[in-house]
Amino acid sequence: MQRFFRSRAFKALVCVLVALTCGAVIAAFTHNNSTPLSSATATILQPAQRLSAYVSYKLSNFNDSFKSASTLKKENEELRKELDNCRQEIVGYNDAKSKLETYEEFLGVKEDNPDFVFANASVISRDSTAPLESFTLNKGTNAGIEVNDPVIFGSNLIGVVTGVSPTSCTVSTIADPDVCAGVYESYTGEVGFTRGMGAAENNIYCKIPGIKTDSEISPNGIICTTGSGGVFPKDLIVGTVVTIEDSKDGVSSFATVRSAVNFDELSEVFVITDFEGQGVITTTSEN
Repeated sequence: MQRFFRSRAFKALVCVLVALTCGAVIAAFTHNNSTPLSSATATILQPAQRLSAYVSYKLSNFNDSFKSASTLKKENEELRKELDNCRQEIVGYNDAKSKLETYEEFLGVKEDNPDFVFANASVISRDSTAPLESFTLNKGTNAGIEVNDPVIFGSNLIGVVTGVSPTSCTVSTIADPDVCAGVYESYTGEVGFTRGMGAAENNIYCKIPGIKTDSEISPNGIICTTGSGGVFPKDLIVGTVVTIEDSKDGVSSFATVRSAVNFDELSEVFVITDFEGQGVITTTSEN
């Protein structure tokens, strides 16, 4: 018997009885309608109920936050996809705009020169050592392109084909020192030839050496091809005169000519694969 009174079960029973008694006393003093047993039970279980309610509230908020985070992630993914689509549309629009401008320029040249035969091409790479003096196009002999075919952008002379394969070709621009073209100044009619002199600030330059000291060529004069030599057709625009300077020999001058084309942004060009007088070498003493 003594063992029973000392056991944990007896002690637990005593605690429950004490709790019930306290609950009955509290209920009597508060004059509520609950029975002593229910009041005592409520008193004992109240902390557990509060804990349960708190845990339930936290779990509910966690679920709401989890759902909100999931929804937000989904919305972000959708917005990211829409942004990517918009960027692709902008790239497509800019590409189409560039091609449209190129073809508008081409149509004007074609109307003025019905004998020209063209092959359109895109720039696919540039010479890393001299990116504005040489580049590669995505068309070659399969498109009828050959060495010495002139390359233009609108009515502006870009350069000449110096190497070709079945599916690509290399173009040397008018800034290349090895590229020469017979030219005239559109206002005075004075003739000469150009020689490439490199590039600066995304513009390419060539010069007209051997100008007479009493020449009337002046800055802003328009320089065009004469058609002599059989490589470049007549009246392609080479560029605008920037400066006139004395040569080192002291008896002549040279004009620096800048192309109107921004070669750094050049992406679409036309190769003239045939024109009247191509390959026919002539000399021109006046315009």
